[in-house]
Amino acid sequence: MSRRAADPPQAHDPSPRTSELDSTAQFSRHRATIHRPRTVTRPLPFFHPTRASFALHHPSAKEEIEGRPHARWSSRASRKHRYSRRPICIAHPSAEKMEGAIPEGPLQEGFSLLEQRVRHTEDQVKVHLAWDLSFWIAVVFVLGSAAWIINGFFLFLPLLNIGTDSFTASAWSAFAGGTLFEVGSYLMYVEALNAGHEELFAPALWELVAHGSGTVSDPPSPDSQSDTAEKGLTGAERGRRTFKFRWIGIGSWRELGFLACFVQMLAATVFWVSTITGIPNVISGLPEDPPTAITDVFFWTPQVIGGTGFIISSLLLMIEVQKKWWLPNLRSMGWHIGFWNLVGAVGFTLCGALGYGSLASSGENYQSVLSTFWGSWAFMIGSVIQLWESLWRESPAQ
Repeated sequence: MSRRAADPPQAHDPSPRTSELDSTAQFSRHRATIHRPRTVTRPLPFFHPTRASFALHHPSAKEEIEGRPHARWSSRASRKHRYSRRPICIAHPSAEKMEGAIPEGPLQEGFSLLEQRVRHTEDQVKVHLAWDLSFWIAVVFVLGSAAWIINGFFLFLPLLNIGTDSFTASAWSAFAGGTLFEVGSYLMYVEALNAGHEELFAPALWELVAHGSGTVSDPPSPDSQSDTAEKGLTGAERGRRTFKFRWIGIGSWRELGFLACFVQMLAATVFWVSTITGIPNVISGLPEDPPTAITDVFFWTPQVIGGTGFIISSLLLMIEVQKKWWLPNLRSMGWHIGFWNLVGAVGFTLCGALGYGSLASSGENYQSVLSTFWGSWAFMIGSVIQLWESLWRESPAQ
């Protein structure tokens, strides 16, 4: 197909993101055909569809799809590598009226062979988690949230007359949390940039490490059938279309998932500035008697701007899994992840907004510190749910 694999399915093009094919023999045993999508969900009019439902036709193995006439696709599940891989045929609209058997070749007129990741009939734990980018994103955010919770204890307990104030410990724990959030947000951006090509992460990372160390060796293969870092068709079609894993670049601005991840990366970068300027001796006199203008510009304002970016990103990620922009999807783990991250983002934004008057008002200082504390716990809840999501394949109940 001429369409870029990184783009989501359109109303006129029912193919979701593709991945490297299994062997031709496996295809011949398990071939299925889907036609134009029965339903396409587009929560916001300007953006690409985020969900689609297809009708399946499997003439040689009807028992495999009995009671399950549809294949469902969602942009988040695809980006998070939550679909198991299975080869099928896609029937082009121009070939929908064709009669007779499906062509035997890997690619015949009116048909294109690709690997459609369709959910299995039961939940499955992901394999090769060591090379799963979504898993490491979740791990980094769990560690980052833990660092922020520790920071909250260092700041909040002295206000309750429990323990002693330790500005150095709170500053460095905040820097650790901000750094981990920056790393996690960048990996989210990389994940969205390479959506549908997650099997290329391991070879790309191995190549990056090998070049950095000056050694050359064969990259590990998470999939024994993936002996090349390319996307394409089996047989003669292999090599016609290739995709190189990208560590930086620009994706589609009409893709809700990519836009949300890009905004989050920018927000985390701005927020990170406040954790750097909060390190002891970077701003003289902080926290007792710092210069007001410098503190407001370089310490509190990045928290407000970064926190606002987190709010926007969380809202976009929630909308991505909804059928309509105003209708919550309480059955989706992705929605709950976005919701708790939204709560955490509000807390971090309030921390910066209330921080402007924290030196003049003990009440504002108390609420500013408290906002960081409960915001950190909200981020932890969202991160733990995200970690759980990264362990499992898509559930048929979702």
